[in-house]
Amino acid sequence: MKRTVVITGASRGLGLALAKQFVALGDTVFGISRTRKHWPAAKKAVPSNRFTLLSGDLTSEQTVKALLARIRRKAGSIDILINNAGYSAPLASVEKVPLQEFREYFKQNLETAFLMCKYAIPEMKKQSWALIINVSSMAGVRAVPRLAAYSASKSGVIALSQAVAKENAQTGLQCITVCPGGMNTEMRKSLFGAEDAARQQTADFVANVIARITEGKIEVLSGGHIIIRHSKITGIFPPPAP
Repeated sequence: MKRTVVITGASRGLGLALAKQFVALGDTVFGISRTRKHWPAAKKAVPSNRFTLLSGDLTSEQTVKALLARIRRKAGSIDILINNAGYSAPLASVEKVPLQEFREYFKQNLETAFLMCKYAIPEMKKQSWALIINVSSMAGVRAVPRLAAYSASKSGVIALSQAVAKENAQTGLQCITVCPGGMNTEMRKSLFGAEDAARQQTADFVANVIARITEGKIEVLSGGHIIIRHSKITGIFPPPAP
């Protein structure tokens, strides 16, 4: 049975790699990006009429509601939601991070996932099966120096997933967190340089693991999280005890 998949941050990096994976599986993919800047390259990378790109500011409550309503009108339902949109700024120690920048990390990395969950859950939990995957980071499990705000916001993503899973334990909706280590993406390159980025795992590898989770080939319990580092699955963790 083919599924409807919604992916945020879908015009490049891991989001685009995910779009490729799910389209290849025969799914219908709606990708959301903040701007249309990378759309030409994204459409070239995934040349399929089952891949639709939408743009919008996911920190806006009204925008999130409108985008989800538009997707439901076209697709009928959402089977898989992947909250992948992410933000980073230049490396800086805690005492040098401006308060506004600290808030921006939480706004872009955590608030966007919260809003997407908030307005997707009411319909998704009515289905016999639905899955929310929130993309955190290895930095959300083990904080990275000079990336305190990023680490803290990504740690919040894990807690959000655990709460969603517990609140919907009696429904068909599951929620897990994926925590990738370093990936060879533009974000990694901007933070640590091209040489470092080239040594990291590919976004395609991480996307393939995520696709296999949705197919039931890799089991991650609702409320649990999986760590993917150095092109390997290095840990699958159950949800915390009630």
